[in-house]
Amino acid sequence: MRRMIFAGLILMSLPQAAYTEEINEAASTALMNLNREFMNAHSAARKLDLASGGPIILLEDGKLVLVRNGSETTSEIILPRYDTVKVFAHMPVAIYLMLGPPGAGKLDTQRLQQLAEYHGQIDRVEKQIEHIGLEGESLKRQKQLLADSRQFLEKVIQRQQFSTAELHTFTRSMLPMIQANIAEAAASQLDSMHEQVMAWKKEMTPAEWQKLRVSVKGAVLARDGNLAMQYFERLLNLEGPGMRLIYMERYAPPAPMLTLLATRSVDRGISIAFFDNPDRMFRDVLADAATAHIKTMKFD
Repeated sequence: MRRMIFAGLILMSLPQAAYTEEINEAASTALMNLNREFMNAHSAARKLDLASGGPIILLEDGKLVLVRNGSETTSEIILPRYDTVKVFAHMPVAIYLMLGPPGAGKLDTQRLQQLAEYHGQIDRVEKQIEHIGLEGESLKRQKQLLADSRQFLEKVIQRQQFSTAELHTFTRSMLPMIQANIAEAAASQLDSMHEQVMAWKKEMTPAEWQKLRVSVKGAVLARDGNLAMQYFERLLNLEGPGMRLIYMERYAPPAPMLTLLATRSVDRGISIAFFDNPDRMFRDVLADAATAHIKTMKFD
């Protein structure tokens, strides 16, 4: 006890730092001017880096942008086929989201109406199925996804209730077709991206190619295994992100923290319902398909 009191007296006797909540106008101006010089110096250094650091490829929202010699060239890489198969893959997931999170059991009028409206949308797509730009096995698969989803909805609407076991039987029966669509979407995106990047490579000197840097903007939660990151790691012979390859997270305002919290919870339910793995949706959904397709691509 004496030691504690003695230590307290020593602290009290030491000179106290002269901090105050108030800063006068002259001091505030001086500090602002000093920090402005830091900002100006940082801005100048960034401009110098962009001017002398070699070519840069940016990937954001389905577009590739080449920044080279002071100019920008933009190329669309997301093709209609990609978006089409993605819509069909989302259909069973939408049904799960209408049923799973609110809970199993008896359905009230509002939920039955929601299901009936979605059933009507499926009917309208079925009538236009021959005009969606797909053919062969891909078209056949989308027809099956539509038919199975419609039949499940009709069963639930007719009975006005469902169980979690019934819902999971449906979602997991859809998984093989969803995965086939994922593989098709991944191949479409990778092939389109590769064609454009290799065309740009032909325009660059070997020295420029060795200095090429890439920035990929993508999802916050499902960033692991990102398709584009896998591609550019293979293209540039990198073992992961670094000075030549960076990943920038895309936020969704106005409340990103709340949105991300809710998204993680909802996506965990999707992971369990479809993949029987609570963590699957926290990786890029295209990750495994991308890994497989990249192995078949020629980079020389």
